[in-house]
Amino acid sequence: MQEFNVSLADKPGELADVASAVGENGINILGCVGMGRSTASVTMVTDDEEATAKVLKDMGRDFESNELLLTTLSNEPGALAKMATKLSEAGINIISFYIMKMEMDAADVALTTDNPKKTKEILGI
Repeated sequence: MQEFNVSLADKPGELADVASAVGENGINILGCVGMGRSTASVTMVTDDEEATAKVLKDMGRDFESNELLLTTLSNEPGALAKMATKLSEAGINIISFYIMKMEMDAADVALTTDNPKKTKEILGI
């Protein structure tokens, strides 16, 4: 297996363009993480947000927390492209994106955007 690290500009539509091109060629994305960051960082999801924030503060670490939105996509070529295109057309920038769980017919995904409220409306979350 190979990994493809694709550079994107930090603007709406970049993920949609790449995912569309891949999906239109019958290629299914099996795993994906995207981060709009320019310096070294780790991004994590934990099962205790309050405790995590306390630990990081106690360590003196700089951090930010963002609302993580959860949705389900079909596990088929073009599914990611459809979601990303909807958001792009609404002028929403995807900040981060995770595939949390992959099954034969569906993928549970999590994402952060620059407009969580509008994202929820568009994706029906």
